[in-house]
Amino acid sequence: MTQISRFIREVVPVAQGVTGDGGESAAPDGGGGFTDYALVSLHCLRIYLDTSYRMTIDLLKEVPQIIRSMNTLQRPVVSGKNPSEEEDFNRASAS
Repeated sequence: MTQISRFIREVVPVAQGVTGDGGESAAPDGGGGFTDYALVSLHCLRIYLDTSYRMTIDLLKEVPQIIRSMNTLQRPVVSGKNPSEEEDFNRASAS
């Protein structure tokens, strides 16, 4: 888990408690905007990253594409590794 993931796991419950939005989805189906706790969490993330709102949103939008790109790149074969070690590496990288 990354530092950002850990940060969000800590911030979201606090934001839900403060806003009273605990049982709602962050982005309800059918549109209409984000819940208050999602906006508070985004604001906290922006401060944590020390970036503008625009940069924070841009970073979050790029994450799925970055992950897909990384998953499609071929990993170099390291000489001296046996196949079971490479399988262990691949499993560890996927989680």
